[in-house]
Amino acid sequence: MRLRAVFPVFAVATLTLLSACGFRPLYATSGDNYNTAANMARVNVALINDRVGQVTRNALLETLTPRGQVTSPLYDLKVTVTESTSGQGFTKDNEATISDYLIKGKYELVRRSDSKILRKGNVRARTSYNIVDSDFASIEAEDAARSDAARNLAQQLANQVAIGLRSQ
Repeated sequence: MRLRAVFPVFAVATLTLLSACGFRPLYATSGDNYNTAANMARVNVALINDRVGQVTRNALLETLTPRGQVTSPLYDLKVTVTESTSGQGFTKDNEATISDYLIKGKYELVRRSDSKILRKGNVRARTSYNIVDSDFASIEAEDAARSDAARNLAQQLANQVAIGLRSQ
């Protein structure tokens, strides 16, 4: 019974502290004239090498510019992608039955007007797939894992872009 009486006081104190520290939701538009989605649409995503880079870029464009790219972007996003696989779950004959697929992305968000780097860093996405006796099924599982990881990486990159644009 005593915990129920303390909870509302704790909730109000927490909300007060959050507003005092400068916390603001990433996609919030009230209180200021900043629109995260509109600014994200002004990002030019550079070409990314390899097939996984193409899938990542396409998923990133779908997230950043769902209504199409603008003619005069204000920001450039450069991404380099590396991928690796490692066998897991070995049989008695030392053959892998599961493979981990890892994509690492190094990104840099640059404002075009003054070439200032707004945000840079690394993100990664990991997924697993089964290796079965059928070569076709294993190849399809690997392709599906690659696509899933690329979409996950693109979402993480979009989040980093939103943070970088919001904090400028």
